[in-house]
Amino acid sequence: MLMEKSESKDVMLIKYLDEMRYKLCSLNSQIELHEEISHKLKLDFFIKRDDKIGVYGGNKVRKIEFIFKDIIRSRKKKVFIFGPTGSHHIIANLIYGKNLFDFYSFLFPTYLYEWGDRYVRENTEIITKLSKRYRIVRNPILAFVIAKTLSFSEQGYFVPMGSTSPLSILGFVIASYEIKKDIDSGKVPEFDYVILPAGTTGTIAGLSLGFSIFGINSKIIGVRVVEKSLCNKFVALKLIKDSCKLISDFIDVYGTIEKTKRNFIILDGFLGRGYGFPTDDVSEAMNFFGKYMKVEKTYTAKTLSALLKMREIFKGKKVLFYSTLNSNELNLL
Repeated sequence: MLMEKSESKDVMLIKYLDEMRYKLCSLNSQIELHEEISHKLKLDFFIKRDDKIGVYGGNKVRKIEFIFKDIIRSRKKKVFIFGPTGSHHIIANLIYGKNLFDFYSFLFPTYLYEWGDRYVRENTEIITKLSKRYRIVRNPILAFVIAKTLSFSEQGYFVPMGSTSPLSILGFVIASYEIKKDIDSGKVPEFDYVILPAGTTGTIAGLSLGFSIFGINSKIIGVRVVEKSLCNKFVALKLIKDSCKLISDFIDVYGTIEKTKRNFIILDGFLGRGYGFPTDDVSEAMNFFGKYMKVEKTYTAKTLSALLKMREIFKGKKVLFYSTLNSNELNLL
């Protein structure tokens, strides 16, 4: 890739990342101040509206742009993917990739699916409709093993859990650059805190990396919504280190990694009985925030319940909620 000598390394990096994408949408999501929530919680509550980008919003499209480019480079047609019933990561892959690849989806049932939650059931129906083939198996390990094994035997492409990989989290380096530009232009202030759900840690790892590269001083809080063995700081830092290797021409790798160790935390205490199990705090968050935005029980409500519980800590602060849930209308059923 040819670079202009007058360009900064930041601009060169973003151009380089742009070439690594299979462009599915315009990524520059807006940041909005929500005045009513701000007034009620006595803080400045901003929303990064990734929920509105593309045909299917949320954080997944930023990842799968990089994954799709990698699949196309591999010249593979069959794609093997796994996740929970109602998985947003599977739905996003299917919606954006339905005319590009053949998807073989392997699902494991969650509490909400077995309980009959309408939202999870409808999302699962979308997955079964758009998949070339699908199968619901007993548990996550079996879903992973089947998808991984078949990807080898069928010479297909295996999509990692949550579409999260050192490659795919580079999408959130781009998101960090968007935030930096908005801060530098005066559209928004520099935030005291950025809060978001933490599952496979891809989003928080990518934002942490981007904030370190572009000099954003906000503290990032990921609210853990899956088991600790899958979501912890070690997992996130491993992703960051491996991702740094892909862009080492543009950054001080060691210095960047050291900064990321200090700019994010993964917050425990809001998972409840486990992934997909609602809590009393979830009900409170859905009642409060559901009046203003789309909220679901597994990711966003648990994250926002943490915000409610910690409102005294956030009082008077500038808080950015990074919205990772699709809020676009879908007509797929």
